[in-house]
Amino acid sequence: MIRRILLIAKRDYLSSVLSKTYLFGLILLPLMMGGGFLGLSLLSRGDAKQQRVGVIDRTGVSGALIIQAAEERNRERSSEPVKGRRRTSSQYVFEEIKPEADQSAQLLSLSERIRKGDLYVLIDIAPGALRPSENPKKDLVRLYSNSAVLDQLNLLLNGAVNEGIRRARLAQLGVDPARMTDILSEVSMVSMGLPSKDAATGKVEEAEERNPIQTVVLPLFLVVMLLLIVMLGSAQKLGTIAEDKMQRVFEMLLSSATPFELMMGKVLAALGISLTSSVFYIAGGLLALAGLATIGLAPLGLLPWFLVYLIIDVMMLAAMAAALGSACGTPQDAQSLVYVLFMPVLIPMFVITPVMQQPNGAFATVMSLIPPFTPLLMLMRQALPGGVPWWQPWIGLVGMVACTIFVTWAAARVFRIGILAQGKAPKVSELARWVVRG
Repeated sequence: MIRRILLIAKRDYLSSVLSKTYLFGLILLPLMMGGGFLGLSLLSRGDAKQQRVGVIDRTGVSGALIIQAAEERNRERSSEPVKGRRRTSSQYVFEEIKPEADQSAQLLSLSERIRKGDLYVLIDIAPGALRPSENPKKDLVRLYSNSAVLDQLNLLLNGAVNEGIRRARLAQLGVDPARMTDILSEVSMVSMGLPSKDAATGKVEEAEERNPIQTVVLPLFLVVMLLLIVMLGSAQKLGTIAEDKMQRVFEMLLSSATPFELMMGKVLAALGISLTSSVFYIAGGLLALAGLATIGLAPLGLLPWFLVYLIIDVMMLAAMAAALGSACGTPQDAQSLVYVLFMPVLIPMFVITPVMQQPNGAFATVMSLIPPFTPLLMLMRQALPGGVPWWQPWIGLVGMVACTIFVTWAAARVFRIGILAQGKAPKVSELARWVVRG
């Protein structure tokens, strides 16, 4: 029996991994992701030029102070190293524009300069900006731009405008200008992890500064990669089984193999395809990190768990795909069931945000211990800096193994009947009856 299962798996595996579609997708996905990041980097470098910012000060005293604060922030930001190099983002040149009596005409004229590219952004400061309490609902500072996304400039200008206006207010109160920098200086806040205690020695280990890549990017990357590999490895079985059934391929194969052997061969083939993809992507990711001299960020300790979750998830979904595909009359019928097949991996994606916010909360813990959702949510929790208690992944693994065994058993009963059934696709109630009666 094992020999026949392996022969079926080998045939399906080789026909899939040697196909142009699989090879194209295997190479295209990392190229698209890497090319996207490279393109954004090149575009940001291409925009590394001076941008002119106009400031209309209708208070008469805050314009110069706002420009001074903005230039100081611009210089500080430009001098900050990023990964061992200087920033190459846009530099901003500020221009103070005297207000005119006809405000509408002046704004229209300056808007034409923005459309032509001579001016990037215009800041218009209302006369009451120094006394906001008198006009609490009035727009005291307006920003005009032809760009839909200002991102970093918006942050810089928001801080500079507020700091400049505060300096003007302090000057009106008679505060020495030499002391304004100390009064208005910001105190940096560093995000830290949590201290921990070594169970063996009892020594308290100091908390470490949080790295945004380790706290957000890597956990999301691992989960998305697991999701994509599982979906790509399982989805195709739904259509191919329905197509083989329509072409009566299984009727010939059943003369030399049992329905269970056929199904398990398909499941093992899907598992082999997924493992091949995962090895390719993991090796590529590690090489990329090594090339960037950031191999220390790689969560090597989670790779065994990643592969375990991958194996269990693929086997469960591939068995479901085999059962659903066998119950369909045509590949078109099978495509309509794709969303049903992927519910166990799509539902966890809807709760990723609350899980990341409270990874050890009651909701995240319970959701990650529900078998169909365990691989994605438990992997996410394990990848986050706080980690999880050592027993939770093992409890989740036991639940997933039990769930996979049950799904495979039920799928085999559906597959045995559905593979030879013809005509209209059965209803859910009929599928349940097939599972119960076999």
